[in-house]
Amino acid sequence: ETVDNFGLQGKLPSHPELLDFLSLQFVQSSWSIKTMIRNMVMTETFQRSTLAEGEAKDPDNLYLSRYPVRRLEAEAIRDAVLSASGTLDSTMFGQPVPVHLTPFMQGRGRPGKSGPIDGNGRRSIYLEVRRNFLDRMMTVFDRPTPFTTFGRRDVTNVPAQSLFLMNDPFIASEAGKMAGELLENEALSIEEKLAEAYFRTFSRPPSDEELRKGLAFLKATQSIAANDVEKTEPTDLMVWREYCHALFNMKSFIYLL
Repeated sequence: ETVDNFGLQGKLPSHPELLDFLSLQFVQSSWSIKTMIRNMVMTETFQRSTLAEGEAKDPDNLYLSRYPVRRLEAEAIRDAVLSASGTLDSTMFGQPVPVHLTPFMQGRGRPGKSGPIDGNGRRSIYLEVRRNFLDRMMTVFDRPTPFTTFGRRDVTNVPAQSLFLMNDPFIASEAGKMAGELLENEALSIEEKLAEAYFRTFSRPPSDEELRKGLAFLKATQSIAANDVEKTEPTDLMVWREYCHALFNMKSFIYLL
Protein backbone atom coordinates (compact mmCIF):
# COMPACT_ATOMS: atom_id res chain seq x y z
CA GLU A 1 0.00 0.00 0.00
CA THR A 2 2.87 2.41 0.71
CA VAL A 3 4.54 2.47 -2.68
CA ASP A 4 6.61 5.52 -1.69
CA ASN A 5 8.08 3.90 1.40
CA PHE A 6 9.86 0.55 1.32
CA GLY A 7 11.50 1.17 4.69
CA LEU A 8 10.54 0.20 8.23
CA GLN A 9 7.69 2.73 8.30
CA GLY A 10 6.09 1.27 5.17
CA LYS A 11 3.52 -1.54 5.12
CA LEU A 12 4.58 -5.07 4.28
CA PRO A 13 3.50 -6.55 0.92
CA SER A 14 0.32 -8.59 0.98
CA HIS A 15 1.79 -11.34 -1.25
CA PRO A 16 5.55 -11.66 -0.57
CA GLU A 17 5.78 -15.11 -2.15
CA LEU A 18 4.16 -13.79 -5.32
CA LEU A 19 6.68 -10.94 -5.45
CA ASP A 20 9.53 -13.42 -5.12
CA PHE A 21 8.08 -15.57 -7.90
CA LEU A 22 7.66 -12.58 -10.23
CA SER A 23 11.18 -11.36 -9.47
CA LEU A 24 12.67 -14.72 -10.40
CA GLN A 25 10.50 -14.90 -13.52
CA PHE A 26 11.66 -11.40 -14.49
CA VAL A 27 15.31 -12.44 -14.30
CA GLN A 28 14.68 -15.69 -16.18
CA SER A 29 12.98 -13.68 -18.95
CA SER A 30 16.20 -11.70 -19.49
CA TRP A 31 14.78 -8.69 -17.66
CA SER A 32 12.15 -8.18 -20.37
CA ILE A 33 9.43 -5.80 -19.16
CA LYS A 34 7.20 -6.73 -22.12
CA THR A 35 7.44 -10.40 -21.24
CA MET A 36 6.64 -9.65 -17.61
CA ILE A 37 3.56 -7.64 -18.54
CA ARG A 38 2.42 -10.35 -20.95
CA ASN A 39 2.81 -13.02 -18.29
CA MET A 40 0.71 -11.06 -15.82
CA VAL A 41 -2.13 -10.02 -18.14
CA MET A 42 -2.50 -13.59 -19.43
CA THR A 43 -3.16 -14.96 -15.96
CA GLU A 44 -6.62 -16.10 -14.86
CA THR A 45 -6.44 -13.66 -11.95
CA PHE A 46 -5.92 -10.62 -14.19
CA GLN A 47 -8.86 -11.66 -16.38
CA ARG A 48 -11.37 -12.05 -13.55
CA SER A 49 -14.65 -10.19 -13.51
CA THR A 50 -15.24 -7.08 -11.41
CA LEU A 51 -18.46 -8.61 -10.07
CA ALA A 52 -18.17 -9.03 -6.32
CA GLU A 53 -18.91 -12.75 -6.18
CA GLY A 54 -16.44 -13.42 -3.37
CA GLU A 55 -16.99 -10.21 -1.47
CA ALA A 56 -18.22 -11.95 1.68
CA LYS A 57 -15.06 -14.05 2.02
CA ASP A 58 -12.68 -11.43 0.65
CA PRO A 59 -14.18 -7.97 1.35
CA ASP A 60 -10.89 -6.10 0.85
CA ASN A 61 -9.94 -8.18 -2.21
CA LEU A 62 -6.74 -9.17 -0.42
CA TYR A 63 -6.76 -12.56 -2.14
CA LEU A 64 -7.55 -11.09 -5.59
CA SER A 65 -10.88 -12.90 -5.80
CA ARG A 66 -12.16 -10.28 -8.26
CA TYR A 67 -10.80 -7.52 -10.45
CA PRO A 68 -11.15 -4.05 -8.95
CA VAL A 69 -13.21 -1.48 -10.81
CA ARG A 70 -10.76 1.03 -12.29
CA ARG A 71 -11.13 4.45 -13.79
CA LEU A 72 -9.06 5.30 -16.83
CA GLU A 73 -6.18 7.69 -16.31
CA ALA A 74 -6.54 11.25 -17.53
CA GLU A 75 -4.42 10.67 -20.63
CA ALA A 76 -6.36 7.53 -21.57
CA ILE A 77 -9.71 9.33 -21.22
CA ARG A 78 -8.61 12.11 -23.55
CA ASP A 79 -7.15 9.64 -26.06
CA ALA A 80 -10.39 7.62 -25.94
CA VAL A 81 -12.40 10.75 -26.80
CA LEU A 82 -10.15 11.46 -29.77
CA SER A 83 -10.27 7.84 -30.89
CA ALA A 84 -14.09 7.71 -30.72
CA SER A 85 -14.37 10.93 -32.73
CA GLY A 86 -11.98 9.58 -35.37
CA THR A 87 -9.41 12.36 -34.93
CA LEU A 88 -6.69 10.58 -32.94
CA ASP A 89 -3.27 10.98 -34.52
CA SER A 90 -1.27 7.88 -33.64
CA THR A 91 1.98 9.24 -35.11
CA MET A 92 4.90 8.51 -32.82
CA PHE A 93 7.54 11.01 -31.69
CA GLY A 94 7.81 14.66 -32.67
CA GLN A 95 7.68 18.00 -30.92
CA PRO A 96 5.27 18.52 -27.99
CA VAL A 97 2.01 20.33 -28.72
CA PRO A 98 1.72 23.66 -26.85
CA VAL A 99 -0.84 23.68 -24.05
CA HIS A 100 -4.24 25.17 -24.88
CA LEU A 101 -4.73 28.39 -22.93
CA THR A 102 -8.16 29.57 -21.82
CA PRO A 103 -8.89 33.23 -20.93
CA PHE A 104 -8.79 32.23 -17.26
CA MET A 105 -5.23 30.91 -17.48
CA GLN A 106 -3.33 34.09 -16.73
CA GLY A 107 -0.19 34.91 -14.83
CA ARG A 108 3.53 35.26 -14.99
CA GLY A 109 5.21 33.29 -17.74
CA ARG A 110 2.07 32.85 -19.79
CA PRO A 111 3.02 31.70 -23.32
CA GLY A 112 2.35 34.21 -26.04
CA LYS A 113 0.45 31.71 -28.17
CA SER A 114 -2.08 29.08 -27.22
CA GLY A 115 -2.03 25.54 -28.57
CA PRO A 116 -5.09 24.06 -30.35
CA ILE A 117 -7.95 22.91 -28.14
CA ASP A 118 -7.66 19.36 -29.47
CA GLY A 119 -3.86 19.25 -29.32
CA ASN A 120 -3.80 18.58 -33.07
CA GLY A 121 -5.27 15.18 -32.26
CA ARG A 122 -1.95 13.99 -30.85
CA ARG A 123 -1.90 11.46 -28.03
CA SER A 124 -1.84 12.98 -24.56
CA ILE A 125 1.75 11.91 -23.98
CA TYR A 126 2.80 14.51 -26.57
CA LEU A 127 1.06 17.45 -24.90
CA GLU A 128 3.33 20.10 -23.45
CA VAL A 129 3.35 20.36 -19.64
CA ARG A 130 3.86 23.77 -18.03
CA ARG A 131 3.90 23.88 -14.24
CA ASN A 132 1.97 27.17 -14.02
CA PHE A 133 -0.42 26.46 -16.91
CA LEU A 134 -1.61 22.89 -16.48
CA ASP A 135 -4.01 21.26 -18.90
CA ARG A 136 -7.55 21.46 -17.50
CA MET A 137 -8.60 17.93 -18.36
CA MET A 138 -5.42 16.37 -17.03
CA THR A 139 -5.81 18.22 -13.73
CA VAL A 140 -9.48 17.35 -13.28
CA PHE A 141 -8.81 13.64 -13.83
CA ASP A 142 -5.93 13.43 -11.37
CA ARG A 143 -2.77 13.59 -13.43
CA PRO A 144 -0.06 14.31 -10.81
CA THR A 145 1.11 17.89 -10.63
CA PRO A 146 4.70 18.29 -11.89
CA PHE A 147 5.99 19.64 -8.58
CA THR A 148 7.00 16.42 -6.84
CA THR A 149 7.17 12.66 -7.34
CA PHE A 150 4.12 10.39 -7.03
CA GLY A 151 4.41 6.67 -6.41
CA ARG A 152 0.72 6.15 -7.11
CA ARG A 153 -1.83 8.48 -8.66
CA ASP A 154 -4.85 9.66 -6.74
CA VAL A 155 -8.15 8.44 -8.15
CA THR A 156 -10.98 10.77 -7.20
CA ASN A 157 -14.65 10.91 -8.10
CA VAL A 158 -15.68 14.54 -7.82
CA PRO A 159 -18.37 16.76 -9.43
CA ALA A 160 -15.77 18.67 -11.44
CA GLN A 161 -15.17 15.56 -13.57
CA SER A 162 -18.82 15.23 -14.58
CA LEU A 163 -19.07 18.97 -15.16
CA PHE A 164 -16.01 18.84 -17.41
CA LEU A 165 -17.45 16.06 -19.56
CA MET A 166 -20.77 17.90 -19.76
CA ASN A 167 -19.58 21.42 -20.50
CA ASP A 168 -16.02 21.59 -21.79
CA PRO A 169 -15.71 22.86 -25.39
CA PHE A 170 -13.17 20.12 -26.24
CA ILE A 171 -15.62 17.32 -25.37
CA ALA A 172 -18.48 19.05 -27.22
CA SER A 173 -16.28 19.59 -30.26
CA GLU A 174 -15.18 15.96 -30.43
CA ALA A 175 -18.78 14.82 -30.01
CA GLY A 176 -19.65 16.94 -33.03
CA LYS A 177 -16.83 15.39 -35.08
CA MET A 178 -17.96 11.90 -34.11
CA ALA A 179 -21.54 12.77 -35.07
CA GLY A 180 -20.34 14.11 -38.42
CA GLU A 181 -18.54 10.86 -39.23
CA LEU A 182 -21.63 8.80 -38.32
CA LEU A 183 -23.85 10.94 -40.54
CA GLU A 184 -21.42 10.79 -43.46
CA ASN A 185 -21.93 7.03 -43.71
CA GLU A 186 -25.35 7.14 -45.37
CA ALA A 187 -25.31 3.39 -46.00
CA LEU A 188 -25.91 2.70 -42.30
CA SER A 189 -29.39 2.60 -40.81
CA ILE A 190 -30.14 4.49 -37.59
CA GLU A 191 -29.77 1.27 -35.56
CA GLU A 192 -26.45 0.54 -37.24
CA LYS A 193 -25.24 4.06 -36.48
CA LEU A 194 -26.17 3.57 -32.84
CA ALA A 195 -24.22 0.31 -32.82
CA GLU A 196 -21.22 2.03 -34.46
CA ALA A 197 -21.34 4.73 -31.77
CA TYR A 198 -21.25 2.05 -29.06
CA PHE A 199 -18.34 0.26 -30.69
CA ARG A 200 -16.41 3.53 -30.85
CA THR A 201 -17.04 4.48 -27.23
CA PHE A 202 -17.35 1.16 -25.39
CA SER A 203 -15.85 -1.43 -27.77
CA ARG A 204 -19.03 -3.47 -27.66
CA PRO A 205 -22.46 -3.56 -29.33
CA PRO A 206 -25.45 -2.02 -27.53
CA SER A 207 -28.02 -4.22 -25.86
CA ASP A 208 -31.63 -4.24 -27.07
CA GLU A 209 -32.59 -1.96 -24.20
CA GLU A 210 -29.75 0.44 -25.00
CA LEU A 211 -30.90 0.52 -28.63
CA ARG A 212 -34.44 1.39 -27.53
CA LYS A 213 -33.16 4.13 -25.24
CA GLY A 214 -30.94 5.47 -28.01
CA LEU A 215 -33.84 5.65 -30.47
CA ALA A 216 -35.97 7.37 -27.83
CA PHE A 217 -33.16 9.84 -27.14
CA LEU A 218 -32.81 10.70 -30.82
CA LYS A 219 -36.56 11.13 -31.22
CA ALA A 220 -36.85 13.42 -28.20
CA THR A 221 -33.82 15.47 -29.22
CA GLN A 222 -35.11 15.73 -32.78
CA SER A 223 -38.34 17.25 -31.48
CA ILE A 224 -36.46 19.80 -29.38
CA ALA A 225 -34.04 20.71 -32.18
CA ALA A 226 -36.85 21.17 -34.69
CA ASN A 227 -38.33 23.92 -32.51
CA ASP A 228 -35.01 25.69 -31.91
CA VAL A 229 -35.15 28.85 -34.01
CA GLU A 230 -31.61 29.85 -33.01
CA LYS A 231 -29.83 26.70 -34.12
CA THR A 232 -26.73 27.28 -36.22
CA GLU A 233 -26.17 23.75 -37.53
CA PRO A 234 -28.24 21.10 -39.34
CA THR A 235 -30.81 19.39 -37.15
CA ASP A 236 -29.43 15.87 -37.73
CA LEU A 237 -25.92 16.96 -36.76
CA MET A 238 -27.22 18.64 -33.62
CA VAL A 239 -29.21 15.55 -32.63
CA TRP A 240 -26.36 13.10 -33.14
CA ARG A 241 -23.86 15.43 -31.48
CA GLU A 242 -26.03 15.45 -28.36
CA TYR A 243 -26.21 11.66 -28.45
CA CYS A 244 -22.43 11.23 -28.82
CA HIS A 245 -21.92 13.79 -26.06
CA ALA A 246 -24.22 11.74 -23.83
CA LEU A 247 -22.15 8.60 -24.47
CA PHE A 248 -18.99 10.45 -23.40
CA ASN A 249 -20.75 11.21 -20.11
CA MET A 250 -21.62 7.61 -19.28
CA LYS A 251 -19.67 6.05 -16.42
CA SER A 252 -18.75 3.03 -18.54
CA PHE A 253 -16.81 5.35 -20.87
CA ILE A 254 -14.23 6.23 -18.21
CA TYR A 255 -14.46 3.15 -15.95
CA LEU A 256 -13.23 -0.38 -16.68
CA LEU A 257 -15.94 -2.71 -15.39
